[in-house]
Formats: sequence, structure tokens, C-alpha cells
Amino acid sequence: MFKVFATLLAGLVGAAIVHICVVFAMPALASNNSWGRLGQLGPMFGVVRIDPQRTQATGGDDGGSGRRAFAFVDPAFVTASCRFDLEDGPVRLTSDAPASFWSASIYTRRGDNVYSINDRSSVGGRFDLLVGSSEQLVDTKATSPDPNETMIPVEFAETEGYMTIRALVDDESVRPEADAFLRGLKCATADEAAASGDGQPAD
Repeated sequence: MFKVFATLLAGLVGAAIVHICVVFAMPALASNNSWGRLGQLGPMFGVVRIDPQRTQATGGDDGGSGRRAFAFVDPAFVTASCRFDLEDGPVRLTSDAPASFWSASIYTRRGDNVYSINDRSSVGGRFDLLVGSSEQLVDTKATSPDPNETMIPVEFAETEGYMTIRALVDDESVRPEADAFLRGLKCATADEAAASGDGQPAD
């Protein structure tokens, strides 16, 4: 009987220790997910460039910038991301420059992929998304019609999320085009985008 009691007590103590360790580890784990790492690279609505992770075998470190802290960035692409918040309205995601091939994904703050698109499934190959709740999308469509009809509405059920977009560099000759595509990225509330004229095609 004593051995059974001792075994149960040891199990309870062990479970308590594991629980305490998990509780204390949660902040570190949360800050090390994609949302947390992007937050270290730039502010909300800021477009940040993400480079492939480098090791000593591939050419050294990132100089402390954190831009190469993402292990699954394909070196055949140039990649950028931005975090957004729908509290003040829907978000317009655009680029005013073309790219021969691009793909983009929308994620929740937890990293769940809720939407993906590429240049083949966009309108005219343009990157032009309006992300918001169903109510926000209806209101924006009614008050701010899209004269170019390139904007694609994306329903997003949460308040915060992030977008990641990649442009293919299958040959060094297309790198300037891909870099220009990323430099042309805009990530702003729909009202701010409308006020600044973002989303209009470049001349």
C-alpha cells in the first residue's frame, strides 16, 4: 500500500514540475513563433524582407538582424512579410510593380494558413488583396468601389494576422524585377491606402 501511495505521489509531483516548466516556457515559445519573430523585424503594417537562414556552411550569420531567423525560406525566392491588425478596418495589400511569378499566403497570429493565392489566380497577375471581416468587406465594397476590378476580398475571422509573399528568382536576370516587386509592396488599412492612392496600377 505504501509503495502504491509513494508511486502516486511521485507521479503527482512530476506532473506538477512539468506543468510549472511549461508555464514558464510559454512566453519564450510564443516570442519564437513567426508572429513574434516578425515583430522583432518591424512594426505592425511594416513590410519586412526575409532572407534564407544561413549557417556556417552556407556563409555565416545575419549580423544580428534576425532577417534570416526563418528556416523554411526557399533561396529560389525573394520573400517579404507584414503583420496587420483589423481593429481600425480592413487591410489593403498591394504591390505597384509586376513579377513573373509570385505567391502569397495569409496567416493567423498562431500561424494557421487561411488563404493562399498566386499570380495565376489573381486578376491580371496583380497582387491586390483586401483582408477583413465579412462586415468590413461588405462596407468597403459599398463605400469604396474598385475602379480597376483587380482587388480580391479575403475574409479573415480574427483581428490580427500576417501575410507572406514570395517572388520567384529562377534566373539572376529576373532578380531586379523580383526585388522591385517587393519594394513596391504596401500593407495599410484600406482607408490609408485609398488616401495615398495605393492599389492603382503603375504607369
